[in-house]
Amino acid sequence: MRFFLLFAALVVGAYGVWAAFKYTRLIANIFVSLVYRPADELPLVSRGEKVNILDSSDREIEGLLLECQGASRAVIFCHESGGAKESWEKYAYFVPALGYHLLSVDFENGRGEEGKNSLSQWPTREDVERLLVAVRWAKKALGPDIKIALFGVSNGADIAFAASLEDPSVRAVVADGLFSMKEIFRDYIRKWAPVLVRPNFFGENTPDWVVHLFAGLGFWYSQRRSGRRFVDVEDLMRKPHPPTLMIYGETDDYIPSSHREFLGRAGRSDSVKWLVVPGAGHNESVILGRESYEKEIMDFLGRV
Repeated sequence: MRFFLLFAALVVGAYGVWAAFKYTRLIANIFVSLVYRPADELPLVSRGEKVNILDSSDREIEGLLLECQGASRAVIFCHESGGAKESWEKYAYFVPALGYHLLSVDFENGRGEEGKNSLSQWPTREDVERLLVAVRWAKKALGPDIKIALFGVSNGADIAFAASLEDPSVRAVVADGLFSMKEIFRDYIRKWAPVLVRPNFFGENTPDWVVHLFAGLGFWYSQRRSGRRFVDVEDLMRKPHPPTLMIYGETDDYIPSSHREFLGRAGRSDSVKWLVVPGAGHNESVILGRESYEKEIMDFLGRV
């Protein structure tokens, strides 16, 4: 009997190791191979003076700068995946009139020729470093006492939020469509595990502990395979951070309500304000809720 139990334990353990290796790679391969194709292209025409910011390796970071004479505050805009520095005109068009300098940073021009869409939907540590360089540049160009708010959309929101924890001159963050990569992993696992996993011991309802385990392993292996460090929003939400306005579309199928609820539980409620726009999908809040979008952002920035 003892021998049988030992043998059974070894079989289960061996299967667990095999399954962890196989399905971790499968999950990571799906995510690393995804190519983002934006639904529409914005016209690359915008107000602002083109600026080139050099990082510590003398690589250029392109930006657009709109100066506001006498302003003591600045907003730095971080565009969505598939966007560009000109994208600020779609989301932050009203900000300069509020008495802010505005700097819009381009995250696409540094991705090289491996493909602008390569991993562009996932926020990386490299993107955060580029934004921090832009923040330091803004303090030199606009004055060391400038008060800075970051305004990001989708993966730009993740980049902005991550950077806000690392520079004390950042007073606030407007995050339109902040998301957790790990929670997206979990969604995919819940959806596809009953189809792809064989043998399937759990049927249609994969236990949460299994989902969380493989989401964490998939996140780790995706970084290892791609050679990049991705932003872990869930970890950052638990840390002290500047006041943050979280904006979501009510019918966003990319960041459904379950994500908002999860981030709400993970975050520090005393530092977060919410706006959910009825009927809006991903990146559509500014279109379908323009009046409330402007008002909430104006009021939020005015208080910080």
